[in-house]
Order: sequence, then C-alpha cells, then structure tokens
Amino acid sequence: MSVSDLDPFWLQARAEFLAKGSTHADPSACGTCRGNAEAGEPVDHEGCAQRATLLHAPDHPHYEILAGFSLEENAKLPARFHVPVFDDCGVPNSWLCAVCQEEGVVTGWPCATATKYGTQVFTPQHTAETAQKRQAAELAAYRALELGDIDGRVSASCGNPEHPTWLRATDDTRGCPWCSIAEATQRLAFLQSTEPDTAKAATLYEIEMGLRFAAGTQDEVTA
Repeated sequence: MSVSDLDPFWLQARAEFLAKGSTHADPSACGTCRGNAEAGEPVDHEGCAQRATLLHAPDHPHYEILAGFSLEENAKLPARFHVPVFDDCGVPNSWLCAVCQEEGVVTGWPCATATKYGTQVFTPQHTAETAQKRQAAELAAYRALELGDIDGRVSASCGNPEHPTWLRATDDTRGCPWCSIAEATQRLAFLQSTEPDTAKAATLYEIEMGLRFAAGTQDEVTA
C-alpha cells in the first residue's frame, strides 16, 4: 500500500467516485439511464450500468480448430477473439491470449494483436453477432456459387438452407429436387385422403413423373 492510498484527499476522491453511478449504460438499460449516459451523466439505477464481462464472441473459434493452425495464423484472427483467459493451472498463474497459441506454445495477454487494436478486442456483443451473421451469409453465398465441375455440370441451390447444393447441367432449368419431392409427398397424402379410386391412378402417375423428373430419370417413365 502506497502513501497516496492513505492520503485523506484521495480517500475522499475514491469514495465520491464509488458513490456515483456509472456513466455508461447497458444496452438493456431503461430510457432514463440511457438518456443520462448520452448526456455524460451517471445512470440512476445500478442494474442499468454497463459492466465489463470477459465473454467470448458468439463466433469464437473452438480450441480444436485453433489447434489446427500455427501461432502466426491464429495471431491474424480478428481482434475480438484476442480476449484474456486466466490460466490457473500453470506455474505461475497468468493471463493468456485466448487464441494466440499452438501445440506446446501459449502467449501472455495482452498479445501483440490485442496491443495493436486496443479496445477493439472487447467488441460489443451485437457487433460480434452481426459479424457472425455476415460470415454465415458469405458462406451460404459461396456454397451457392456455380463452381464448374469436371463433367460440365455446375452447382445449384435453393432458398432452403436445409437442402444441400446439387449438381446439374448448365442448360438444366429444373428446380430443387428436395423441394419437388416434398411437394409431391404432400400431394400424395392429400390424394389418398380425399380423391376416389377412379382418379387416383392418373394422379399417381403425375406424381411419379414429378418425382422421377426431380431425380433426373423422367426418360425412364413411359405412359
């Protein structure tokens, strides 16, 4: 403890500071406290104050993924991943960077990336979530690209993210086979429950044609 810690002036100053509320409001704070924070004034409610939390970003890479890359590659990851983690198993205990590591090697925090980007390391959650959504959209767009295939086919996809990408000829204008099968299955279920037997044969033939068309074997069907 230094002499300044016992100085009456600093003791009073610290007490006054702690008695005041934070001038930073949490995103979920009430309107009054957000207004106070925008005006540079302390929040009225303790629960509305913004607090620092050492949480990983929503898209923080898993340890097993990090282990597959070198220390140099991990150091190039976005600043929001370079948060401190406390190592309570090492001797001595220390703060380490969450991503600047490779097999048998760890890096103390702040690492070079954290030092370079400063406060960008502690990215607001909504910003990290936006980045995560953008990356997911970019990945989906990449998967939907018409990447040439060795046999002259190209990849295609529909708007349903649960349906995989498929290959088709460049002049093939058919839609998603999985969507076609789902639609035909629904028609079949409706037919079996409503239409008379005299109409079922013709409709079943149409459904079979649709399924074979979706699967690319419509030429095998004969009337």
